[in-house]
Amino acid sequence: MRFAILGISHETNTFSLVPATYEQFENDKLLRGQDMVDEYEESEYTISGYLQGAVELGFEAVPLMYAQTGPIGTITKDAYDRVSTEMLNMLRDQGPWDGVLLALHGAAVSEEFPDMDGEFTRAVREVVGPDVPLGATLDMHANISKATVANTDVCIVWRTCPHLDTKVRGRKTAELIYRAAMGEINPVQFIEMPPMLVNIVKQFTGQEPMKGLVDECVAANEIPGVLDTSISEGYPYSDVEEMGMSWIAITDGDADLAETTAKDMATSAWTKRVDLNRPVASIEEALTQAQERYVGPKPEGAENFVPDDGSALAEAEPSDHSHLGPIVLMDVGDNIGGGSSADSTHILKVAKEMGVDGYLQSLYDPEAVEACVAAGVGAELALDVGGHTDDMHGEPIHVVGTVEIIDEGTFEETRPTHGGFRFYDDGQRVRFNTVDGITIVLTTKRSGNTAREQMYSMGIKLEDYKIIVAKGVNSPLPAYLPIAAEIIIVNSPGVTSADLDTFDFERRRVPLYPFEEPEYAG
Repeated sequence: MRFAILGISHETNTFSLVPATYEQFENDKLLRGQDMVDEYEESEYTISGYLQGAVELGFEAVPLMYAQTGPIGTITKDAYDRVSTEMLNMLRDQGPWDGVLLALHGAAVSEEFPDMDGEFTRAVREVVGPDVPLGATLDMHANISKATVANTDVCIVWRTCPHLDTKVRGRKTAELIYRAAMGEINPVQFIEMPPMLVNIVKQFTGQEPMKGLVDECVAANEIPGVLDTSISEGYPYSDVEEMGMSWIAITDGDADLAETTAKDMATSAWTKRVDLNRPVASIEEALTQAQERYVGPKPEGAENFVPDDGSALAEAEPSDHSHLGPIVLMDVGDNIGGGSSADSTHILKVAKEMGVDGYLQSLYDPEAVEACVAAGVGAELALDVGGHTDDMHGEPIHVVGTVEIIDEGTFEETRPTHGGFRFYDDGQRVRFNTVDGITIVLTTKRSGNTAREQMYSMGIKLEDYKIIVAKGVNSPLPAYLPIAAEIIIVNSPGVTSADLDTFDFERRRVPLYPFEEPEYAG
């Protein structure tokens, strides 16, 4: 049996001014054939789950093409046309197929198609016909449309945020499509989309209220006749009709059971809608708390909350203020994993005004890197860093300091990471130490903080810092929980701000909680 593997994965922040061009895909990830295997076979990503399924179940996996770029703005028409045309031609020319496995994100928006995932799955279905089992594995931040579900036989969503089960869920998709191709099961899906969302600051599945909802989702999978259950938190920075939470139930030929199961899960979440949208600390509050609660440096080799294998992450509750180690601030407004600029200076500005030292953060600033490279290692110079992308992420901050390290920015992370990725590239980068006790890692690529090796590879011992700013909300947790004394989520401004009222939505559903107070009966 031959199964095709392909996909376009993009989390589109429609408020971002940085378009997802074809060249951006080329620079980030545009893989074909064996390159897909080389990239993912030893990783923990969805495609590695597909490859594992092929070995264990005995079908032939045929990797065609995979396109991905980091979360930025809308995908251009040119980019979607070129990428999708090449993929669909491969699918058409190399068939016939016994099954198809798609690696998608689920929150992709192109200039032509607001529901790009729905359009892509429609096109794939058109190529392979109605009888070939088609499965898709989606990110937990997918805004899933009814069209995407209708176009596929199996839609399976990751269940953890941070995303640590991507390979496991990919393997599950492969198994169900294999069983469908063998005629052992007849998958029937139903999606329930209540009029609600969960704020990005409440999406950690290791804490309530999301933990309980995920537990309910897992328990529903044990109902006789239910093949799989999924909960999607949604992605609030895509201005599309489908934006918001959703639940999918897949049964073996029982449409009524699929509908009942999905609606029961959604109804339970509706009762927690207020808790799913509670606010968090401001920048000033977070920095004040961090200074008050910092105890001292973390001893080398010690752990506070979770081991590096990630096994206890789901139960982590970083609230015991007696622990040694850095206080890690999550910069919500500059969440690179959500499509932000990576050069926000809002927290840095306040930290300098408050005289905070022992402080570490990264900033995307190619011009500053160029100036440091020209000056050379050991040079002392003044720079205006960050705040160059737009007017949402602060103004450039004047700093004076020393160029400590310059390197090319590639590194490998073998510890657990959000999404299961292993290979990273910050672009050329600089470690810059200021005269007032601040370390800034300047990069030429928009990079998140999802791997500790990003800093270790620059000679930066994270455990010695007082305050570390991680640009993200949940994605940095697998990396930073093992060494943090405490995690504080910061409601900073930006294109991924937790204050959703600051965005001008034009396409979202109305009414939708928390913007309005709709009625919902399940």
